[in-house]
Amino acid sequence: MLRRLVTGDPSLAVIGLSKNAGKTTVFNALGMEASHQGISTAMVSIGVDGEERDVWSGREKPPVRVYRGFLVATASPLFEERPGDWEIQGVTPFTSALGPIAIARAMRDTRVKLAGVTTVGRVQELEVLFRQHGAKLILVDGAYDRRAAASPLVTRAAVCVVGASLGTSLDEVIEKARGAIRLLTLPTTTDPSMIQAVEKACAEGKVVGVGKDTITVFPNRSLLVGWEELRERLACDEWRGLALPGALTDTALERLISLRKPLSIGLVEPTRCFASWSGMRRMARLGGEITCLHALVLRAIAMNPVSPEGWSFDPAEMKEKIEQVCQGIPVVDVLRHDRTLPDQNGQEHQERR
Repeated sequence: MLRRLVTGDPSLAVIGLSKNAGKTTVFNALGMEASHQGISTAMVSIGVDGEERDVWSGREKPPVRVYRGFLVATASPLFEERPGDWEIQGVTPFTSALGPIAIARAMRDTRVKLAGVTTVGRVQELEVLFRQHGAKLILVDGAYDRRAAASPLVTRAAVCVVGASLGTSLDEVIEKARGAIRLLTLPTTTDPSMIQAVEKACAEGKVVGVGKDTITVFPNRSLLVGWEELRERLACDEWRGLALPGALTDTALERLISLRKPLSIGLVEPTRCFASWSGMRRMARLGGEITCLHALVLRAIAMNPVSPEGWSFDPAEMKEKIEQVCQGIPVVDVLRHDRTLPDQNGQEHQERR
């Protein structure tokens, strides 16, 4: 499974649905497989990852493993922690809280703290630089539930990590995973009017209404400002959809639900949707739907049945239940089904099967 993941797409994001989901372990497994396959690989993070200890709990965390020849973009002072391990390729115009972002090539197998960029646009620009340095695969780490890393505007595909830390019972974990997977796999719109409306909303940064035969740009930048005036227009006129330039939150969705209309909502891409699964179901019962201009390709669900908080679930049962709600997306447990992974100290060992 890991081989298919690292050889199938030119860029791949790893996102966790909760803190301590096991995302770094999955990220490391993908890096190791890319090294085994001889793929020229680059690594970057949206946010910060690779700390020795969790900033919230103080628990020891697995390091981000880097293999000889890999490219890494991170704050330049972090390369100085292991100066003999890196060959600096250049300093970018981007900065992080820890300093300017530089690109370096690993001269030997090593580890690193990824202090990356914070916007989708910066990742896109780094991808261009990585390609110029010969990278064939770019791995993007979505640090601490940074779903933007999985944006189809950033990477070609994504792996989502479901960990036991998502809930204290397996049923709770599965229900939360079900909602998150549905959000990440929102369908693309095929309606020409909605496509045009979303493109216009994105270009102008305004909410756009889709009528029976018209497309109208409203003065609102979101549904959270100037709602009363917009509500009056939406209640009086024959609107069949709205295109949003930014995010859809639960608050915004509740306002649309209050109209009691079967509205279609168009977003740029799925990571802009922060509405709850329960809210989406209520909208669907009214005959409404949420679609996107660009789909997110979710290649796999990685699972981790152990929580650092002290509880765990039966791996086979957890895998079976996730498979029941993941709409045919492959489910993988990298620690129990894939060959050799680094442990907490970075030492490789043969895994259980």
